[in-house]
Amino acid sequence: MGYASFISLRGLWLGPLLIERHGFSLVHSGNVALIMSLVSLAGPPLFGRLDPGPATRRRWIVGFTVLLAGLFAAFAFTHSPVIDVAAPIVIGLLSGYMILQYADVRAAYPAAMTGRALSVFTMAMFLGVATMQWLTGVVASAAAAHGMEPFTAVLASIAMLLAAGALAFTLLPGPPKHAA
Repeated sequence: MGYASFISLRGLWLGPLLIERHGFSLVHSGNVALIMSLVSLAGPPLFGRLDPGPATRRRWIVGFTVLLAGLFAAFAFTHSPVIDVAAPIVIGLLSGYMILQYADVRAAYPAAMTGRALSVFTMAMFLGVATMQWLTGVVASAAAAHGMEPFTAVLASIAMLLAAGALAFTLLPGPPKHAA
């Protein structure tokens, strides 16, 4: 859900949100998207260096997923131009925590299967992106049909999906303890 939330916001909802909610021009909303993208490049190396190791990595993954859910919820309900510009930039940086999931997947499988496991994980992330983009489109359409602002519904649904993803991750089996 983490990567899906980042790509859904960056690739599908950010521009229309800033234009329709706040009257930004295409250039101004594009500038915010560019800054979000540039900041997101710093996230993976940052979190790669901060990796707490196998003993607490999964707690970090869950914690940062819950933090993103909170940011999306605040983003959904504040309708503040400051929040609507700052939240995507912060989300861009924090999205780098997803690099920890690669280390988690790698630790979960024997060396002979690591390449295949990482490939399946990557493809699953892209399936998550497609699913989230489709689902948020359905949510936006339903919200508009009921006279609600679609962006509030979309961002709130992303927050709920992140929270559900964090819960599901805690229920999934982790890497074997001897891998630590």
